[in-house]
Amino acid sequence: MARRTGVSNNRKSRQWLLLTIAFVLTVFCIGTGSYVHQRQTVQIGSVAEKRYVAPADAVDEIATNRLRDAAADSVGPIYKTDGVAEENSRIQVNETFQELDAILSSLQAGESFYSRVQEAPMKLAVVLSAKQLLAYQELSVANRKLFAEDCIAAMEQAYQEGITADGLERGREQARQVFLATAWSTPLKEMGNAILTAALEPNLLPDEEAMEAAREAKRAEVAEIMIRKNQKIVDEGEIITPEIYEKLLSLKLIGGMDYQANVLPLMGSLLMVVLLFAAIFLFFFRGKGKRTLGRNESRMLFTVYVIMVILLRLMANIPYFTLIPLGLFAMLVSLLIGRRMALVMNCLFCMVGCFIFDGDEQFLMYALLVGIWGALLIRKTEQRRYMMPAALAMGAVQFFAMLGVGLFFDGYSVGLLIKSAFGALMGVISVIIAVGSLPFWEAAFEANTPLRLLELTNPNNELLRRLMIEAPGTYHHSLIVANLAETAAYEIGANTALARAGAYYHDIGKLKNPQFFSENQTDYNPHDELEPETSAKIITQHPRIGVEMGQAYGLPTVILDVIRQHHGTSLVKFFYFKALQTYGAENVTESDYRYDGMIPAFRESAVVMLADTVEAAVRAMLGKGETLEAAEEMIRSLMKDKLDDGQLDHSGLGIHELEIIRRAFLEVFQGMYHERVTYPKQEEIDAAAQKKGEYLERDEEIDSDDMDR
Repeated sequence: MARRTGVSNNRKSRQWLLLTIAFVLTVFCIGTGSYVHQRQTVQIGSVAEKRYVAPADAVDEIATNRLRDAAADSVGPIYKTDGVAEENSRIQVNETFQELDAILSSLQAGESFYSRVQEAPMKLAVVLSAKQLLAYQELSVANRKLFAEDCIAAMEQAYQEGITADGLERGREQARQVFLATAWSTPLKEMGNAILTAALEPNLLPDEEAMEAAREAKRAEVAEIMIRKNQKIVDEGEIITPEIYEKLLSLKLIGGMDYQANVLPLMGSLLMVVLLFAAIFLFFFRGKGKRTLGRNESRMLFTVYVIMVILLRLMANIPYFTLIPLGLFAMLVSLLIGRRMALVMNCLFCMVGCFIFDGDEQFLMYALLVGIWGALLIRKTEQRRYMMPAALAMGAVQFFAMLGVGLFFDGYSVGLLIKSAFGALMGVISVIIAVGSLPFWEAAFEANTPLRLLELTNPNNELLRRLMIEAPGTYHHSLIVANLAETAAYEIGANTALARAGAYYHDIGKLKNPQFFSENQTDYNPHDELEPETSAKIITQHPRIGVEMGQAYGLPTVILDVIRQHHGTSLVKFFYFKALQTYGAENVTESDYRYDGMIPAFRESAVVMLADTVEAAVRAMLGKGETLEAAEEMIRSLMKDKLDDGQLDHSGLGIHELEIIRRAFLEVFQGMYHERVTYPKQEEIDAAAQKKGEYLERDEEIDSDDMDR
């Protein structure tokens, strides 16, 4: 519990840091934006209205500092040797061999050296295989000592060459090559290399003081560049460059900001930014449920915001703001985090952009409309066939949004049509950029985009094909769990794509021993021949095996979390009860019959847990002839058991959402197991046909009698 609290605090600290950086960046962009430069007579990029010359000799601070910075940057890295790192590595290697020898000396007959090493807490975080440990075990005591000395010698040779932080891998490779040259067997060489790789640390650390002293010495070597009296700074009609502008300021040839025209509007905009970020703080940290973003979501939101705010600042002086992809911010947030978050954050982004654009109300109205529609339309691109319609629709929205805003504020003009046309073009481009950049976000931040999750549910994926062929019962079970989880996730507003993808893969660990799970069994049950504790061990290890398989097949971390958490620490009741009956309560430890995973840490994982539990129980009940009414009570009982057992404590699910999930499960089951019409047997059809013939004969006789009369 303490560790989880620490993780939560670290996450909130990171979010605080990102929020602070975003605030500072926003203030900087506004402070250096159009408020200052557009209201001054002399500004960067403008044409000088007169000739400016230096009133007296002065140091050209800009040119001087540029040359001094270049001289300081020419100083290369200077390192100092860290003897402590070498000594620590040597101690770690020696202690590792001492621990291995101690385990060997205490081995009992029949005990596995590999198993004892796995159970023992090693001070050095090194992973050794059974083959390597067996080779070490077969060495004599003297050879073990020689083997350890060779490891130390290889390590010391690497340290003699020096290892920097950037060259750590090179140092490890050097030690590996030295050790490969020894006469030890291949398993022992691999063992030595594994120990050296884990123990080696950089022993050359940057000497900041020496480097700073060298930089200062280089700076001092550069003489000051002087501006002489009456030297021309800029002539009339020339463009004011940033360098010229700085010189004019330093020489006090242009005045500071006008208090009424510049300072007061700037103070007002900063005050409003403070209020905006205070609202964001309340939304994330003090809202209902304290809506805290995940680590990757925080980083993605921060990155998108920073990129877009910087883009606004760089393009603040372009002729038409419709040339800026203003809808891109809301589109990316909608795809990467969620539609609701995009709609909320778009308001903040638009207001900040309005400050950067000198309070332009047309910009604000246009950006709000474009962002809202962008957040909504971009979700249609989850299906590729809607990609082009969504892009064209976004272009149309931006065209008519600019047209409407322009007609309201300025009236009709040809320039308005040009601005609107640029907006339409940028709308199409924004959709292309948003969708096209998804691979970057997926790779850089493990973004679980709808398209990425949709790809995981393709039945042609190798893992799903294996599940279909090697464990068809588990595959069918996973499909039903996916339907249940997706429906429930939709009803509570969770990520339906994540719930479905997680459910597809939640039981892939059963591929190792599919015959030990009831859905894959026919007439033979291998558990009938096993002790209950053995059966429980086989059953409870499938989440761990599933995580290992998922890592090997490159499944996203969030899917691995669903696999790891879908049983939590639940009790395997069947085998626990069997053990109680077999051994007696005093001889049974409950923890031996519980899963050793993590309890669900997010809503989708909890929904998969509930769907998995409910599906198995309902299938078993209906297989015994029970009704859906009885199953409904069973679903309620199972969900309450999970709640009482603490399995949902960290899932983020509310009590009211559990009832919504239960009703969603029932709707799915009613659609799957509803009563069907009983088809008649062939003999019943023949009897009915014969009876119909008799009726026809009787009707003909009656008609004949009527004609005679």
